[in-house]
Amino acid sequence: MKFYSVPVEERKESGRYTVLRYRWPGPVEPGQFVMARAVGYPATLDPFLARPFSFYDHDGEWASLLFEVRGRGTALLDAAGKIEVSAALGRGFRIEPSGERAVLLGGGVGIAPLKILGRRLDEIGVPHDVFLGFADGATAVAASDFPGAGVATMDGSVGTHGTVLEAVPDLGSYGTVYACGPNPMLAAVKRAVGEGKLCQLSVEERMGCGNGSCNGCVVPVLGGYVRSCVEGPVFRAEVLAW
Repeated sequence: MKFYSVPVEERKESGRYTVLRYRWPGPVEPGQFVMARAVGYPATLDPFLARPFSFYDHDGEWASLLFEVRGRGTALLDAAGKIEVSAALGRGFRIEPSGERAVLLGGGVGIAPLKILGRRLDEIGVPHDVFLGFADGATAVAASDFPGAGVATMDGSVGTHGTVLEAVPDLGSYGTVYACGPNPMLAAVKRAVGEGKLCQLSVEERMGCGNGSCNGCVVPVLGGYVRSCVEGPVFRAEVLAW
């Protein structure tokens, strides 16, 4: 996989999350991801593996990534003045207008791909609502980038007390459902949506290579397993064997 060395042009905190901005002409589709690491490989092998991140924003000139520091790799990325990034990878959301209103559901750092997706829906005139779920008020600060979004927190400190699904008044009123977040959340969304609805889920799996070589990010589907980095990370809900 080819990596490109790019300066971090802007770094900001969004609650407990970090947003890094860098120049990237694209193209980028909603729901695609990038493999990223701090500059140093192969001289230091630290980190040895890049980390996968959904594109948080992209306007044709600038790209940004949203992440939470959870270990060595993300800590190095958080402090980096220059990073190495791949081109856009994976299969993103397929926008399938149904003539009905769409709903975008995000959980934690899973809110990342919804920003580009929302912009794309606006561009083609698809009305939609956004609902975001977080652990607490510190992480819910990131919802400020989604004006008008409904918010839920597990500790009840902001918005609805509970999961993101509990913040949605009537899930059945939407013609299309797009969601990204922890896999238990996505499984709950799939159950709540039921059959007969257009529902696309962006899974969160650990990835080693990002190009399908290591088979470390497989997800169960009807009939077997597929690699989320190549065949996904976005899947139709009905094909996932959850």
